[in-house]
Amino acid sequence: MAIDPKHAFQAARDVAAHAVEKAADIVEDAGHIIKGDIAGGVGAIVQDSTDIATHAVGKAKEVIRGEGDE
Repeated sequence: MAIDPKHAFQAARDVAAHAVEKAADIVEDAGHIIKGDIAGGVGAIVQDSTDIATHAVGKAKEVIRGEGDE
């Protein structure tokens, strides 16, 4: 089973777009830390970071398995 380069590129682009969206959330969460909500801000940053990683792993699995939007 070969990896489709077009699908791999689309997946990489999707991962990058998702990471940028979550990075914006992380910046917002840092603002919560600055305002004094340290536990809430740190918790949200950890969750957003985990979401980025989970999404990236899911897309990698799709590419390797040959799944995805055609």
